Amino acid sequence: MGQMKISVIMTVKNGEKFLESCLSSVFTQTLLPQEVVVVNDGSDDDTWDMLIRLQNVAPIPVHLIDTQSIGRSKALNLAVSHAKCRWLANIDADDKWLPEKLEKQALALDIFPDAALVVTASQTVYGEGVGESQIKEDFKVTPMGPESFYIRNPINHSSILFSRQFFDQIGGYNESLSRQVDIDLWIRALKKGHIFYRVDLPLTIKRLHDGQSFEVGNRLGYTFNSFKISLKKLRQLNAPFYYFPIPFLRFAYNNIPRNIRRYFKN
Repeated sequence: MGQMKISVIMTVKNGEKFLESCLSSVFTQTLLPQEVVVVNDGSDDDTWDMLIRLQNVAPIPVHLIDTQSIGRSKALNLAVSHAKCRWLANIDADDKWLPEKLEKQALALDIFPDAALVVTASQTVYGEGVGESQIKEDFKVTPMGPESFYIRNPINHSSILFSRQFFDQIGGYNESLSRQVDIDLWIRALKKGHIFYRVDLPLTIKRLHDGQSFEVGNRLGYTFNSFKISLKKLRQLNAPFYYFPIPFLRFAYNNIPRNIRRYFKN
């Protein structure tokens, strides 16, 4: 997979705070992608000016598309339609990658050449945290079938590397959805018999911060939508009946204050 060609896609709205950190992690990959396609979907902060500045110093082509609040799914599909490579990797504008992320995923595809979607394990940081940059664990790849999705969504959207053929076969992101557009894609893929593969190294950093809709006055709506999708997921994947109480418990847990949730996690 040494000659593997990858397009990175990103959608962003008002992402100036973490955008430079995010794109810098793309530009410093040990397996450098061929290009980055960024859809700026109606930002009213300094995101667009920052994108132009980063475009001018980037070591690879950065293609910028400016839209006006068309929504996450449409923006993602638009980014894919402008990407040129057979393989595509998404990164959210507030997340970042460790330098070997794409290289390790390419290695996984050497081992499983029929795989259509490869993800990595993730580490979570809060606010302006930086995460662990030195990973000492051994390289291992784990297949992920429907049972991996019964309890939670095990895939960080910023960790995915997928083939264009896979994306076209599944039908892209559902443009009628405004939230949790990724889990909808995974469910449709699993129903078609796809198996995902995970590099069991935390090479993707997921950032949780106060600017996300989950935490900005919309927690109840976000978590209720997640609750409905979780029930739908269990039905569509024919999960055993004893998994069905889990979405109810998760909904209750996710609506207690963040500092209490963080205490329980610690």
